[in-house]
Amino acid sequence: MPSKRVFLALLVCLFIVGTGLAQESKPSNLTPAPTNDKAPVITEEALPAGARIFLAPMPNGFETYVVAGLEKKKVPVVVVIDRDKADYELSGVSDSDRAGWAKMLFLGSQQTNETASIKIVNLKTGNVVFAYSVNKTNSVRGKQSAGEAVAKHINEKIENRYH
Repeated sequence: MPSKRVFLALLVCLFIVGTGLAQESKPSNLTPAPTNDKAPVITEEALPAGARIFLAPMPNGFETYVVAGLEKKKVPVVVVIDRDKADYELSGVSDSDRAGWAKMLFLGSQQTNETASIKIVNLKTGNVVFAYSVNKTNSVRGKQSAGEAVAKHINEKIENRYH
């Protein structure tokens, strides 16, 4: 019967190999954003309170979490479902990296890593008025946490207009 040291060494090797394979073999769910003929122009244009924003569909339904975050953080914008009635469009990508078996087994953690990137474009000028990326590691509330972070920073963009 193998000693405890051999057993522990074998267990550590399996852990290292398992986490390495899990990270290397996972395909990314992020798809590149559609491109235009012209590169986007990022401006210092203000995002006014009361702006009508259309939320484009995003991978993994992340737009739903952004809407909930806007509501929770009391961001003074109006979300519209008809793009033709909007002043701005919010689009982006998101991805969740779920805890692997090794993390769940050895650390007892089921928390996810969340990443998202969004941009807000003025539909009349085509200018990007706001862009933000969030990376939440070990997120207990998953996409909800990332959606609230996006909303918080949109709110700061609006509030900075008045300072």
